[in-house]
This record gives sequence, structure tokens and C-alpha cells, in this order.
Amino acid sequence: MDELSPKVLRPIAGAAAWILLGLAGIVGAGWGYGLFFASMLLLAGAAAALALLALTRAFDTERLLGSATWLGLLGAWAYVWAVGALAGHYTLETFEGRMEFKWILFGPAVLAALVVLDVGLYRMLVGKNLPTWNRYRGVIRRENANPQAMRRTLVDDVILHRTLLSVSGFRWLKHTLIFWGFSLMFTAEMLAVLVREGFPAFGWTDIWEVTSHPVRLAFDFVYDFTGLMVLVGCALAIGWRIAVQGTEERKYTDTPTAVFLFLVVLSGFVVEGMRLAALPWELHGVSFVGSLFAMATPAATGPGSTAYEVLWLVHVLGSCAFIAWVPAKRLVHSCATPMGRLMHSQRELLAAKKHAVLTGLMMRRP
Repeated sequence: MDELSPKVLRPIAGAAAWILLGLAGIVGAGWGYGLFFASMLLLAGAAAALALLALTRAFDTERLLGSATWLGLLGAWAYVWAVGALAGHYTLETFEGRMEFKWILFGPAVLAALVVLDVGLYRMLVGKNLPTWNRYRGVIRRENANPQAMRRTLVDDVILHRTLLSVSGFRWLKHTLIFWGFSLMFTAEMLAVLVREGFPAFGWTDIWEVTSHPVRLAFDFVYDFTGLMVLVGCALAIGWRIAVQGTEERKYTDTPTAVFLFLVVLSGFVVEGMRLAALPWELHGVSFVGSLFAMATPAATGPGSTAYEVLWLVHVLGSCAFIAWVPAKRLVHSCATPMGRLMHSQRELLAAKKHAVLTGLMMRRP
């Protein structure tokens, strides 16, 4: 079975070893966040190698493919090991009574959400396409590729969504707000984990607690800006769903996802408003949306109050649930559809694939 192959067992065995090291107190959180940071760099390197391979004719094909493969594997291994190291460390912290209750709930929730997300995206984007890749990899040649068409499609259909814009400006607006708002927010959160959790774990200055620090202010602004993008996009999606009720365009809607994401982001702004309401106005920094919510929030509902702690849990657990929800709903097509458009831009490769299919059929004739 593929699930028991050495390629799968090695990183799992490594993760188990890191869990034991964390439980024994031999490695701390710094090791876990260090591995996480290394995995992000390795995966970024793999993505860069694949981008050079697909979007240019620069460098040797075999070297680029080999680099992307090894960097991707090492990045995936480091990611699994990071999860193991952090799980072991924080489990020990919990057993020794050094973890607050809300973090005890948050840890397993975010771990489960990431596992479901990773497995779901792998099955959707990689697993379903592996049979096709294995069948036609022999006819896929870089010399048959058209990097210029790939770059043009990347800009027009993946980044700017011009095809959707030509169909409907309104649908383009709501899709762009949700897609890029959520993507940028998720990326910002991955970076924030390193700053908020990693820096103190490495023994560096905890700049996250310095609310006037430029780095913290930058994250506050990005969170509010991207959150507002998603909130407006979801509101437009919900309104559009009501408007197209009973028409053919209803099939292009995904109301549960839009409502779910709207409530998650809205609860985040409410939590931020409760936090800011307990601070002097000059400390609100660049949280322009959170400040609006703070105006309508009593200062007594700040961090430490029952209302704040309960709503914080609702927000973070809802966020984890939404991350796990992504592979199961239409939102995953925001990732799959661009990949399909990129492939369909390669007419020479598609022609080679068609030729291989026809040749195979002719050879089977008696």
C-alpha cells in the first residue's frame, strides 16, 4: 500500500521522534518554529524552481525538476517534523500546568484543521491528477511548452481573473475580494506565527507585544485591510445569491461558504474591537476597521473578561473549522481552476497528449 511506503513512513517516523523529544523536554518550541521556518523556505524554493521550469526556458530542465522535487520533499518533511516538535513541546507544557485553557483547546483544533486542509488539497490538486501525469509524462516535453502563453495566462486568469471579468464585473469583484483577501490574510497569518510565536521561542525580542512597533503595525493594517476585503466580498456574494434566486446563475453560488467566512471574519473584527476598546485611542494604531468596532464596544469587555474570552474561542475555533472546510466545498476550485487554465494554455503539450492517445488507440486495433 502507498500509505505504508518508505516515502510516507520516513517523515511520520521523524515526526514521532520529534514528539518524543518534545515530551521529554529535550527540545523546546524554538526547534519546532525553526523547522517550520525552514519548511517555508524550502517549499518557497521548490515553488521558485517550478516557476522557472514552467514560465521560462532558463536553466537545465532536469536540474530544475530535481531541485523542485528535493526541495519540495525536504520542505514537506520539515513541516511534518515541525508539527511533531511543537505537539510534543506543548503537550508537555499542558501536562505541567503551564498552558491556559484556551490554548489547550486551540492547539488540537488548529492541528486538526491543518491536517484536514493539507490532506484535502493534496487529494484534490495532486492525487486526482497523478494518474493523468503518469500516463502522459512521456509526451510532456519542456521544448513543447509555451512559457509566454503560460505567463500571460498566469497574469490574466490567475492573478487578474480577466476571463471572469469579461463574463460579469460583479462576479469578478466579489470573487477577487474573497480570493485575494483570504489568500493574503492566510499568508500574513503564517508570517505572523513566526513573529508572534517564533521570535520569543528563539530568545529574540517579543516585538508583537510592542503595539507601536512598525512590524506589529504592519500586520495590524494587513489584517484589517484583507479582513475588510473578505467581509465586503462575502456580503456581495450573499446579496448576489439572494438576487439570483430561481435563475440559472444560482449554480455559481456557494452560500454556506460565504456565510461561514463572513461570520468568521466578522467575529474577528468584534474581538479586535473588544481588545482595542480597553486601550487608549492613540494605541489603536492603524487598525482602522477594528477601531470602528471599538467605538461601539464597552471598555469592560476587553481581554480577561468572560465575553472576550468566549468570543475569542468562538472566532479561533470557527477559523479552524473554516480552514478544514475549504477542501470539502467549492472554495477549493479557486485553487484548482487556475491550474486547469494554465494547463489549457499549453496547446502544443495538449496536442502531443492527443497524438499519444490516438496513437495508442490505433495500435490497439486488430
